[in-house]
Amino acid sequence: MLRTHVRRSTLPGRRRRVVTLLTTALLLTGTAAVLPATASAAEPPPLPVKTLTRSSWAYTDAADPLHIKVNAPGDAPVGASVDAKGPHLSRAYYTLDLTSLLGKHVTAAALTIPEKRATDCAHRSVELWSSAPVTGKSSWAKPPAELTRLATAGAPTGGCPADLTDLDLTAALTKAVQAGEKTLTLELRVPSAHELDPRYGRWFASDVSLKVTYNTPPSIPANLRTAYPDAPCATTAPGVFTRAYDIPITGHYADVTDPDPGQELTAHWEMWSVDDPSVRRDLDWTVTDGQAYAQFDNPWLPADHTYAWRLRVTDGVDTSDWSPTCYLTPDSIKPEIPEVTSEVYLTDDQWEPRGGIGVPGQFTFTANGSADVARYEYRFTGQSDWTSVPAESLGGPATVTFTPADSGSFSVGVRSVDRGNNYSWEQYRSFTVKDIRPYVWSTLYPPYSTTPAGNVGVPGVFDLSPGLPDTVSYTYHLENAPEQTVAADADGNAHVTLAPAHGGQNVLYVRNTGADGTVSLYREYKLQVDTAPDITLEGGLQVGSESTFRLAPRLAGTTSYTYWITGYQDEPIVAPVTVPAAADGTGSFTWSPLDTRAQAVRVLSTDAAGTKSEVRYLSLYVDGAAPYVTRTGGADAPGQPGTFTFRSSMKNTAEFVYWPSTDPAHKLTVPARPDGTAEVTWTPTEAGNVWFTAQARNAAGVLSAEGSTSFTVSDSPVVTSADFVREPAGPMRPGTFQLTSRMAGTVAFEFEVDGITTDVPAGPDGRADAAYTPTTAGYHTVYVWARAADGRTSGWGYYPFTVTDQPLVASADYPTGERSGGPGVAGTFTFAPTAPGMTGYVYQVHRNWPDSADEPERTLPGEADGTASTEWTPQTGGDYYLTVQGKRADGGLTETTYYSFSVAFPAVSGD
Repeated sequence: MLRTHVRRSTLPGRRRRVVTLLTTALLLTGTAAVLPATASAAEPPPLPVKTLTRSSWAYTDAADPLHIKVNAPGDAPVGASVDAKGPHLSRAYYTLDLTSLLGKHVTAAALTIPEKRATDCAHRSVELWSSAPVTGKSSWAKPPAELTRLATAGAPTGGCPADLTDLDLTAALTKAVQAGEKTLTLELRVPSAHELDPRYGRWFASDVSLKVTYNTPPSIPANLRTAYPDAPCATTAPGVFTRAYDIPITGHYADVTDPDPGQELTAHWEMWSVDDPSVRRDLDWTVTDGQAYAQFDNPWLPADHTYAWRLRVTDGVDTSDWSPTCYLTPDSIKPEIPEVTSEVYLTDDQWEPRGGIGVPGQFTFTANGSADVARYEYRFTGQSDWTSVPAESLGGPATVTFTPADSGSFSVGVRSVDRGNNYSWEQYRSFTVKDIRPYVWSTLYPPYSTTPAGNVGVPGVFDLSPGLPDTVSYTYHLENAPEQTVAADADGNAHVTLAPAHGGQNVLYVRNTGADGTVSLYREYKLQVDTAPDITLEGGLQVGSESTFRLAPRLAGTTSYTYWITGYQDEPIVAPVTVPAAADGTGSFTWSPLDTRAQAVRVLSTDAAGTKSEVRYLSLYVDGAAPYVTRTGGADAPGQPGTFTFRSSMKNTAEFVYWPSTDPAHKLTVPARPDGTAEVTWTPTEAGNVWFTAQARNAAGVLSAEGSTSFTVSDSPVVTSADFVREPAGPMRPGTFQLTSRMAGTVAFEFEVDGITTDVPAGPDGRADAAYTPTTAGYHTVYVWARAADGRTSGWGYYPFTVTDQPLVASADYPTGERSGGPGVAGTFTFAPTAPGMTGYVYQVHRNWPDSADEPERTLPGEADGTASTEWTPQTGGDYYLTVQGKRADGGLTETTYYSFSVAFPAVSGD
């Protein structure tokens, strides 16, 4: 029966969860307020467990009262026993090394001591004590002092030997670790009441097993820093300065460690106002990858006050100590716009040329009264990025040097940046840089261009004029030649004669010197010397024909020419070929293009010493001599032959190769006639779009480019009608459409009009008539398909037409288009139907000039044939029109006919 004298700890099966707070609350009253978030659904890992064994053991024996046996072999005797040597009375001691637990939080500790044998199984009573450490002077007579009884054990219920298990040492171990003890000594003995009774004698193992569950507290957060600006923790006020509007977004970081693997760490952050601690923020954020991060994103922290912040970290069991306190001051005030000055370049007149190319000038930036400016950012014309320069002191100036590399208009932009990283508005100052380099000109060698008279070794005069006032001399050199100096005349000018030493670009470097000793930078005068040969193409280029290129040298002593021909994107057409030059230096070559890809020829010349000229480029166009293809006489429908004529400008055309797009793999040939043309007949067998393509081929077998014509072969039926014309609108009377098939084997037509389809049998000749009676006026379209006995159908043919039911109106007395009759002169108007079933007419006379007036609407019955006549007498002259609608038996009216006519005015008699 195991009894303990301390309260046993329950060994934790799992850790309590760490609640991660992902939201924050502003604390304005001094009372903390947090918004809890939902706990993680994942199970936390179990706490670490380690097993300690004794580092040493010992026992004392009353039979040898002055000595102690340390780490002796065999088992540990406890209590009274008798052997051949006589009686014994013993106690056992076990020493455990606690150094691996120092700094840990012990949550549970269970000890097991194996029992090896017993004198009397029914009699057992043992005690476990913590004791003072065993020393070399320890003995039965001077035993280690007993400190605390930790556990007792009585007789086992299940026989013996029976191990002592789950002896709870949590309190004892915790006390020792917290006290910083490096060892723990345990004494195992028989209580005094039974210690002399041999029946209670026992032997235990010389080793023990202490299973310890523990937790390592997280480290104190270290390496604290503010993210924007990136700055380490400032442990004194006012601390790190930052822009006020960055407070809602800036983050704070700290490094955190926890030796126990897999534990979820949560950092608790605090921020409060140094002036008023009740204005504070608290939030909990999960630690990720050993880094704690918090974003104090509440925008209501007043700016221009100093805030303190700190954090500590928990793993759900233990919490670290607080980190150092850091300080932060958000700054909401922008610096003033800075001033910029430069004695060399800046004046009130930005257009006044000053300084010069290569002349350095200092630019000084000042804070314009802003005492907390820490740095300036600036950029000059041509610089896209801003450059930062620190102020000489907080709120002080800064000076930079700028050396122009060119002349003309420049500007400098500058802005102040305070210690909180607030930016001022930008200040821009413009200035003009004087070009103090000399000016160079040569008529024979103008810059960046060539003249035919200029060449290698041909001297030319170069005129030098001053860029500096009071220029006294010029220093110059052509390419890598030695420098020379020439004095300026009274006007500051000079003239030198120089000859280029090589073809292509030559550079003349010239600088001038003023009377005060000022020396300008070099002016680089770039001249081109053309040594490339001249090319003349005789005639043009055509596929299959030979053409000659004539070459004339510009490089003295030319002995050969090298040419090559290229196509699009310098595709090689002809690899470099070298031809010798004649005694006079000229040369030539011939070339017969095989296709049209060539776009340029390049030629260079070489002299006897191997010196090469510049390369001459000549654009080329190759006539592909594509045949002109024409079609006559049909091929509009399957089975209908057509005649195709080919004409090509290719010289010595021997034949034509041709093919239709319906059979491109089967190419045919036809000999060319003496005039270089040819004619073929081709009959299409199916409907579709066709490209008919041809190439000319000369006697050497060279093919021209392709020429073609396109057309459509249609098997759609042809639809015609004498009764229903396409325009103008015809009457609504029965009529017939003539259908003609263009598909072989046609047995019927599908005839569709007004949404109704009718089968019309075809005659042996593929023709048929289709009757039709319009039922509505307006625009109509007939669609027709031909159909063969095997189910094949053609494309569809269509025929649009318009019918009308407007009555016909006529009058011999008042014809339209002329003035007739007169006031009081009666006229007869006749109405005739354009659709069957007319029973009468509704008409009305209207006058629209010189004034407008409408007569009453009248109804007129029709005759048996549907016609009707009425007589009308005008009262005044003018322009009239008559509206007429036919009236059907069902009472409906047709569309309206408008009949315009004019009534003559009465003659005016003279006085």
